[in-house]
Amino acid sequence: MNGKRIHINCDMGESFGRYKLVDDEALMSYISACNIACGFHAGDPIVIDSTIKLAIAHGVEIGAHPSYPDLQGFGRRTMDIAEDQLEKIIRYQISAMLGMVSSNKGQLRHVKPHGALYNKASAHRPTARAIVRAIKSLSSDIVLYAPYHSVMAEEAQNANLQVSFEAFIDRQYNNDLTLVSRSIDGSVITDATTAKNHVLRMHNEGHVLTLQKEDVTIQADTYCIHGDNPSAIAILQSIKNESAA
Repeated sequence: MNGKRIHINCDMGESFGRYKLVDDEALMSYISACNIACGFHAGDPIVIDSTIKLAIAHGVEIGAHPSYPDLQGFGRRTMDIAEDQLEKIIRYQISAMLGMVSSNKGQLRHVKPHGALYNKASAHRPTARAIVRAIKSLSSDIVLYAPYHSVMAEEAQNANLQVSFEAFIDRQYNNDLTLVSRSIDGSVITDATTAKNHVLRMHNEGHVLTLQKEDVTIQADTYCIHGDNPSAIAILQSIKNESAA
């Protein structure tokens, strides 16, 4: 370990109605921050409220996890939406989360776009601008989670919005630091030891070994694990055990 604590975030509140996606409470004790679905790809008001309460009880930082309006596709389908319309869609979601968090006497600390929205904003300037403007219109104190060397991070920095660079514990990278498509076998890391070594190398050495076996420089302030990864708890336990060693 390099002495710096590993800040881990997790996408949460993605259950809906009677359907429970993951056990958010089981994950809370392992993470530093949670990104709560705002209802456009998953989640509903009851799930949002209960997830906020869980996060506050566990001392976990709370973030909004806005998406394209894509419940059927879980926010993983890219949509062609005009920049000004997309800004309003994102502002609506963050505003709802701000209100729900405030009503629970909590604080909304960050925003992390979800799925296809995150991926597109990483390289597409109009999408990145829509996200940044939506956040800025509500609060300049909210931090944006964005990939290192991404268009989204650049647009945020140009707008004097604080950025936390994010990397992924359980996803493979391409040479350009984009995430390997989920349609490709091995894109999601499910083996706990492999995931632990993956994140420790990024954290300790500032490099990631891509799927194409290239050694690429990367920088991260926070590391994401997906709650719907069936090995999420095992991976987090492995990282925790390494940190305690």
